[in-house]
Amino acid sequence: MGLSMDNEEELEVKNTDNKKKPTKKTKEMLEENANKIEELKKEQEDLTAALSDLDKEETALGDRSALKMKVTHKKFGDGQVVTQDGKYIEVKFKDVVKKFVLPGCIADKFLEVDDEAVYDYYVKSNEIHKKRMNTELKIKSATFAIQRHEDAIEKLNAKLR
Repeated sequence: MGLSMDNEEELEVKNTDNKKKPTKKTKEMLEENANKIEELKKEQEDLTAALSDLDKEETALGDRSALKMKVTHKKFGDGQVVTQDGKYIEVKFKDVVKKFVLPGCIADKFLEVDDEAVYDYYVKSNEIHKKRMNTELKIKSATFAIQRHEDAIEKLNAKLR
């Protein structure tokens, strides 16, 4: 015995009628997750704007080369910056050449400089760098949180099928 087209259409209608309706708690959870996603997206926008502000601050501060700068290290003594490759510098001391990371090595006083203006520049540069790293971490965290809430919504919707 074969099924006619009419019976198949009836079966399809019955299957769609059997779809579960969301409970009040499920609706609340769906709404809560959707609201949280919107909050996180707004937070991401604000953080992206903060990054833009940090870019402007960094541009206003300018770029200063450390090449040939005289420095002092507590253990190695007096030295001079001989190379700079991006944020990395090499300092030649009396007996050894050591590698350091700018701006932290000067801002955190691993290397000391005589010029107060140079020191202030690296302190400000280091503050901007730390703010940037913190902001980027918050953006990534918000991205992962959004994904978790989207997954939760998907699971709740899957239960309704």
